[in-house]
Amino acid sequence: MNASALMAQREVIDTLGGLLEGNERFRAGEPRFKRDIESARRAAPSQNPKAAVFTCVDSRVTAESVFDCDFGQLAVIRTAGHVPDRAAVGSLEFVVSELGVPLIVVLGHERCGAVGAALSAVEEKSHDPRAGYLVEQLWQPAAQALEEAPDEAEPLAMRLQIQRTVADLKRRENLKDAMIVGAAYSLDTGEVTLVDE
Repeated sequence: MNASALMAQREVIDTLGGLLEGNERFRAGEPRFKRDIESARRAAPSQNPKAAVFTCVDSRVTAESVFDCDFGQLAVIRTAGHVPDRAAVGSLEFVVSELGVPLIVVLGHERCGAVGAALSAVEEKSHDPRAGYLVEQLWQPAAQALEEAPDEAEPLAMRLQIQRTVADLKRRENLKDAMIVGAAYSLDTGEVTLVDE
């Protein structure tokens, strides 16, 4: 690895460390950023996000708060269960290629409704047409979790979906310039922990 590539990799690792430090401030109740109208005005002329967060649509998971970031610091893409559909992947490709975002964090969370729906469908052995696309996309991690750890199926299914999403994104040619990591958010403690592949 040449010197400039090594320096770029260190910057991405520093960015990830900064996000985790922001999560510590969030958990301690000591946020640095107010995210008020003045902050919005300062960020209005242009954007230069340092990372992208691909997370769930769950209203309890707001990436800017969880990582204590201000306007313009994160590009946030959401789908239920962070299922990497075409629009989500296209959005991630856009922020990497057009905005130069070097880091993507796939952020799952406990008690995810989409994962819960998939677990229920697998247990009932029914592909309910009302559940549709999301249950279909989350069927594999839900089935694996129920088989491997029925008493801990929900947290395991969430972790498996994080790992699966990270692996999917790493295979994408248009995302090869970004570091992609998985993380899990605890609704109860507010803590973000990295998830091994």
